[in-house]
Amino acid sequence: MTHKINTSQIGPIAKRSLLGVAIASALHAPVAFSQDADTQSVNDAPVEVIEVRGIVSSLKRAMSDKKENLAVSDGIAAEDLGKFPDLNVAESLQRITGVSIDRNGGEGQKVTVRGFGPQFNTVLVNGRQLATDDAGRAFNFDVLAADQITGASIYKSGVANLQSGGIGSTINVSTARPFDYDGFQAVGSVKGVYETLSEETSPQASFLVSNTFADDKFGVLLAVSHQERQVQINRIQTAGWRPGLTLSNRGDGDTAEIIATDVYLPRNWDQVVDQQDRTRTNASLVAQFAPSDDVTITLDGFVSKFEVDSQVTDLASWFEPDRVGSATISEFGTAVQFTQEIDLHQGSGNPASDFVSSTRGVRDVTNKGFGLNVDWQVTDALSATFDVSTSEAENDVAGEGRFNVVGIINNYEFDSTGGTPTVIHDGFGNGQLPDIALNRLHYNDLGNTVASEDEVTEYKADFTYLADSDVFRKVDFGILRSEREKFVFQEFASQCAFCGYGTEAPIDELNIRPFTANNFFSGLIDTWYTYDGDAYLDYLASQGAPVVPTLQPNYYNIEEDVTALYANFEFGYDIGDMPLTMNFGARYEETSVSVSAVQALIADVVPTTDLTLFSNVFAPSENITGSSSYANLLPSLNVKLEVQEDMIVRFSRYDSLTRPTMSQMSPATTFNEPRRQNLQASGGNPDLKPFSAENWDLSFEWYYSDVSVFSFAVFSKDVEDFIVTLSGDETYTMTNRLPNDYRCAAEDCAPGVSLDPQDPDRDVVADTEELNGASEVYTVTRPQNGETATVNGYEVAITHVWDNGFGVTANATVVNSDAEVSGDTSQTFALAGLGDSQNLIVFYERDAFQARVAFNNRESFLFALDNTSVGGATGEPVTTETYGQWDVSASYDINEHLTVFVEGINVTEEELTQVGRFPDQIYSIEDNGARYSVGIRGSF
Repeated sequence: MTHKINTSQIGPIAKRSLLGVAIASALHAPVAFSQDADTQSVNDAPVEVIEVRGIVSSLKRAMSDKKENLAVSDGIAAEDLGKFPDLNVAESLQRITGVSIDRNGGEGQKVTVRGFGPQFNTVLVNGRQLATDDAGRAFNFDVLAADQITGASIYKSGVANLQSGGIGSTINVSTARPFDYDGFQAVGSVKGVYETLSEETSPQASFLVSNTFADDKFGVLLAVSHQERQVQINRIQTAGWRPGLTLSNRGDGDTAEIIATDVYLPRNWDQVVDQQDRTRTNASLVAQFAPSDDVTITLDGFVSKFEVDSQVTDLASWFEPDRVGSATISEFGTAVQFTQEIDLHQGSGNPASDFVSSTRGVRDVTNKGFGLNVDWQVTDALSATFDVSTSEAENDVAGEGRFNVVGIINNYEFDSTGGTPTVIHDGFGNGQLPDIALNRLHYNDLGNTVASEDEVTEYKADFTYLADSDVFRKVDFGILRSEREKFVFQEFASQCAFCGYGTEAPIDELNIRPFTANNFFSGLIDTWYTYDGDAYLDYLASQGAPVVPTLQPNYYNIEEDVTALYANFEFGYDIGDMPLTMNFGARYEETSVSVSAVQALIADVVPTTDLTLFSNVFAPSENITGSSSYANLLPSLNVKLEVQEDMIVRFSRYDSLTRPTMSQMSPATTFNEPRRQNLQASGGNPDLKPFSAENWDLSFEWYYSDVSVFSFAVFSKDVEDFIVTLSGDETYTMTNRLPNDYRCAAEDCAPGVSLDPQDPDRDVVADTEELNGASEVYTVTRPQNGETATVNGYEVAITHVWDNGFGVTANATVVNSDAEVSGDTSQTFALAGLGDSQNLIVFYERDAFQARVAFNNRESFLFALDNTSVGGATGEPVTTETYGQWDVSASYDINEHLTVFVEGINVTEEELTQVGRFPDQIYSIEDNGARYSVGIRGSF
């Protein structure tokens, strides 16, 4: 992989046949059911083509698959080619028992299975691993449209021929191929999507054309989809709640007035309106050739482009404990009401009503790849599949994402006693604003976004031998070679020449103007000032203070090579009148990791014109290299007993592993921008071992009619070598200070230089512990192995269809663990993402009319034990509260070729809420509104 480091792009990326993983969601497609997980490798199982149209027919197909399965798995299949209601695959997967999703901008982005988060789930497309734009290992499903997929399977138990990496699950998405259909097929759809918050309507369209030629020996399939969304996201949030603070003010000037001690205080409070233009374009091309009845050759390629242009307009408040005029403290020690007042500070500076303009939410993701697959029926007993694929993924945001601040020195009051927190700024409210001439320049940065480039190349050979025996039925065996390289870097610059609100903002040059947030949270200030952030950067350049991003000395490159061998044996015999089928096998894998990085350690912390914000000074950078290797043997056993014709019991016992994320293995330490009383850094650990788990599953299924089923499953996972990210104090020597009497070494650090406009004679450097001394103590987060956790739970599901056209499917998953968050403030480990979930879908299908109502509920779960691992600033836990979403859809078949449809997503406009350690510590509330679409679909 060649890396070209500049602000426009960095090099290759790709990812395999992503071609559109659209599984029918339970809104416009079938319900969750099992797929075959044990017969052959995931990408070479023979396909029985059953053309189905409609909900009930689709359910029958899914139930047939589930009944024939040997391993424990669930899945969904397309109701018809191109017939999906969801924007992407994650939103479809959430209908499956045990699956929950994380959303971004109201769209499903990442998948959690049985309480195990995105990094614990291996994502495959047609049996091939995908590269991802995520800096770690998790796959972001929102880069994919859901219009080109024929089905998806979630393998919850282990089988030797499945690729490793998924303690939670292995997800395999199936895409359409020309030999799946007879002759010419063409499908397409056009729809308009209306967003209730932005009040904008955007177009979406897709088409797929497939045909076979030369007596069905050659086939070609082309699929293209294009989606646009004009999104508005309303959010109120803090970077975290700071524990153990003393609230005070300067009192009479000689003696500080203590308001309260041992208090939780929010770091800040933002009222955010994020206006986004999202564009997603997918295209795929598949060609198949069958030179004989025994050989099929498939060549496929795809490209996917997902762009997010984000414009954040934010009314922000920054809180310091030394300028509190009054406060109300709750029983949990939370400051639920307090003031920040001018001229009360003891070194932190005066409060300001900040107006932030930001584009940090930008994404520019390209996925592409191709593959060659050969299926060969060598003899009647032996078949072989050879597969070569490569995929790339790139998030090309190097040097992108600006952050600008203009503010007005002002008093404000935080108040959450009424439930929803609000900040009351003097002079704001009822559409009124302070004098525009009071605006002052402050902070700017550019490039506080992480760019990544990922490349995966795989070589596979899979074989199946059918035995001539009534007991020993077959053996699957094969080899895999996977080579992965991920490069992560950042180009960043900050500018604080005008920090501290001491310079009047040029109103005309910056186009400072009032901004009103439409459809914002009720009862909160909805009008404040905004401006042109790009013009702000141009103005800085004209004043001799340009913001020019440069490559940061913390980038890293990781190469990971995996070689795997497997064998899987299948047996069958009868126990009385009960057929028993069993497979057992093992997968042996060797993994080698090579890591290289560039590191510059901190050499000094120096002041800016903002008394709460400092600047890092680095020593010369050095190259860092490292390597590690490990081997694993993963046995598996799957047993299926047909108690009677309509009742099946399954048991699985297997070992699994999940490798450390790529970002966790970086040896580089990243130093955050230093703040008063808040020096933070984070780093990785190239010596991390993989998570390993011993698992078992037991399930029961009762197929009490041809379209109805009841199932119940219990499961347990004992996980060792859990990787935890811990915060600890690390001391760094300030080498630049040694010849300067241990004062910071910048010009502004010299004795006699005035840094505090309110107290010109004060020696700020001497009074500020971050600016003097031979060393500084940073709170540094790093991952390490060592913890263990047991996760167990059960799943229950039922699907029932009545003769009158009505049907219902309901499922629930209950998950428990001995690694849940507690009230112990010294706790260092808890399993994030662990939570119960439920789904309820009611549908009606009769003749040409179909309708569905779906409810998906995810109960509260730990989002992060240490919020610094998710962009926070205080090391405190964050919990996502229970979130339930209602979706609806209906369609009418005008004739056998044309269907009109309507859809509604989050029709009750639910909001997503996160809290800190205690329930009165609101961390964020996000409102994505609802979206509705109307369209027409054609099939020929």
